[in-house]
Amino acid sequence: MPVYLLTATDQHGKRDTHRVNAESAQEACSDFEAKGYGDIVLHNDDAFAAAADLNPVKVEGEHAPTPAEMVQLLDQSNVGFFLFLLKKLYWQFRWGILALIGLLVLKWYINTPFSTLELILCSLYLVPVVLAVRGAYFSSARKYHQLMQAASWGRWQEVLDLAPRLRGVINDFELSVQEACALTGLGRLEAGLERIREYADSPDVPRWMYLGRLAELYGMVNDRKQFIECMKLACEDAPGNPAVQLDYAYALLKFQENLPLAQKLISEVEQQQLGEMLEALLPHMKGILALNQGHLREAEECFLSGVSQLSQKAASQPLTQYFVDLNRAYLAVTYAELGDFKAAEKFYQLAESRLKTLDNSLILERYQSALK
Repeated sequence: MPVYLLTATDQHGKRDTHRVNAESAQEACSDFEAKGYGDIVLHNDDAFAAAADLNPVKVEGEHAPTPAEMVQLLDQSNVGFFLFLLKKLYWQFRWGILALIGLLVLKWYINTPFSTLELILCSLYLVPVVLAVRGAYFSSARKYHQLMQAASWGRWQEVLDLAPRLRGVINDFELSVQEACALTGLGRLEAGLERIREYADSPDVPRWMYLGRLAELYGMVNDRKQFIECMKLACEDAPGNPAVQLDYAYALLKFQENLPLAQKLISEVEQQQLGEMLEALLPHMKGILALNQGHLREAEECFLSGVSQLSQKAASQPLTQYFVDLNRAYLAVTYAELGDFKAAEKFYQLAESRLKTLDNSLILERYQSALK
């Protein structure tokens, strides 16, 4: 069952972070509200929880991170992750370290030289440092981060090279999706579709998730009809799932289709308890809606808010960095349509590399058109 992370205040005023098993984020929040908890902050959404539930490796037991630590790790940089591991490892090794310190004090007190074995034992004090470096910079989690960084910059061959090394650690569906996107990015759409269609009838992958990831491939090649249709079917399969609703709204907004429906979907999402990432993405979606409706100042405000909120998480998250640049790109379009070409050029320069690397022709063409 998917796991959700939420922070809430109980009836006695105690605020804590909890790990909750539930069928959906809304169910998790509703259950806590029914128990008398208030001021609930949801840290992950249905898509994140469902993907994590597919992972073959799950850390459990006494050494597993606490719910608060799991939240901390969601946006952790390499350095932050290293310090987190270092602290946790030294705590786990604390009794051995205390014994070593006791040995050092005793040897100093009686003025006795160290034997070779004792020197080796003392060197074990550095073991947590070595393990923390390995975990922060050379673990499978960091390799996955490297894969996502490559994908967010369109380095498709690198994605194909990295994915096989992560089999058995990261869930097969996620890796297959990344391989499918890489194949599509290399101009091999049919091979990409074939790769992901292996999961069409998988009992482990939710239907809405399969359809949503299939839509990504069509979105990459600007197949408007298939992109929107896949997201429509995903939304029908998971009614009330805000992550899917927002993705469907984005599909419509990207191609400037059925704006009233996109607005309705966004309004419905706003009424729900959202994970922090969806909260940060909401201004971006509202900005595209306002831009498509011709409400340029409203769009400007939304995109600036989106950049601000997403930038707080972007340091360690490749996908979030991508959305920061997407906000900047739409800001460039907005300012160009407002006639503020200096501001437009400023934001375009910040996003240009990403847009061209990923061949985002729709935004590039829209920007050039707005400059005329």
